Amino acid sequence: MGISRHRRLGIVALVAALGACSSPQGVNPNMVVPGPRDDAGGDPAQACGQVLEAPLGKVGNLLVWNTQDTLFVRLSGISPWQLTESHAHAGTAAPGNWWTFPAQAVHDPYVATFTYAFALADLGVSPGDTLHVAGHAFLMTPSYRFAEAQGQVEFVVQRCGNVPPQPGKDIVVFNDINPFDDTGMANPNNQLMVKNLVVYTTAGPRNDGTKVLFDRGRQSRCGGTGECSDPSLTTMRSVIQAQGFSIEELNSTQESITAIAPEVKVIFLWNPRETFTNAEINVLKAFAAEGGRVVFIGEWQGYYDAITLENDFLGKMGAVMTNIGEAVDCGYNTLPGTSLRPHQITQGMTDVTIACSSVLVPGPNDYPLYYDSTNTRVLSAVATIDTTPLPLGFVQPARVMVSPQSLHPLLNPSSATGY
Repeated sequence: MGISRHRRLGIVALVAALGACSSPQGVNPNMVVPGPRDDAGGDPAQACGQVLEAPLGKVGNLLVWNTQDTLFVRLSGISPWQLTESHAHAGTAAPGNWWTFPAQAVHDPYVATFTYAFALADLGVSPGDTLHVAGHAFLMTPSYRFAEAQGQVEFVVQRCGNVPPQPGKDIVVFNDINPFDDTGMANPNNQLMVKNLVVYTTAGPRNDGTKVLFDRGRQSRCGGTGECSDPSLTTMRSVIQAQGFSIEELNSTQESITAIAPEVKVIFLWNPRETFTNAEINVLKAFAAEGGRVVFIGEWQGYYDAITLENDFLGKMGAVMTNIGEAVDCGYNTLPGTSLRPHQITQGMTDVTIACSSVLVPGPNDYPLYYDSTNTRVLSAVATIDTTPLPLGFVQPARVMVSPQSLHPLLNPSSATGY
């Protein structure tokens, strides 16, 4: 305790030399330096998504949440313990020793809780990104018992309400190939959607990419003839090339994706039917971390027999959405503007043409792009990719039971349109 008191007196002397800084909320600790170390207040009830709680040693708690633009880190003592000094870290890198934490405060008088605020923009993160958050404190009781405590968590930044995620570092899911065939692409709005898929601004080196990959390997139904095989993608190809991109075929097989060329900006995965290994998932995550976009194109259950593969892939990439099967709006249908949701991908669109789509159930951080003709079921959605690499032995738990194929006895399983 004598060592701690000596160290505290040294900090107080430093504070006196620098000049004390009082909190705008009326809490009046002596601050080491101004900035995000002010007691930021904040209300966990206003959090976007989950509020994460972890122990601060055995004498306190660490609470972490975010709003649309701010991360809050609250340190609390468990009565009768109070904070005499606190330190907080939030960043994409793991914390070092507590004395290197960027946010620090000396509390005189002692306080029961103290909250730090970090601007998400300053941390360089968006919803779906993982942050390392840590808190450290010295605590005291009224009877002069002393304790030192520390806690650490990994926190996934939560998306707020209906605010769409930023483009890039995302996975876009269409459970229908027909918006991209020549019939669907006869609609100028579908052409605009394809343009928006490849032309976007993002952070990272992939922003300046000049290539788009089509992966129609992995025993894809697009590998032979049909609505997603050449020449049925002629219009789509022309739209992409008109934006200055070249298109290359990937034709991957299991374990073949070991690297992605630096000039690639977008990858289209067409109806894959061979599972992606964890090593391949990590290559795609690294691609996304640089601003790349992954477009996964599934289908309705009777036509596409790899829905379990799709859901496994989405979960490993960090999307909570699941393909639950079904067959909606079969035959070519143009969905009205009311089915669309605002996003960079749908910007400027007034409708979209589809033909028989499976249904997605989005998770809390997944964002719908368009609904079916009744405006009740999600047919396309986007999620920010969790770029944290997977352990090579990781197994994704089964996430959903799809509806039986017998529910679609009148549809033709040889056609993506259902007819």
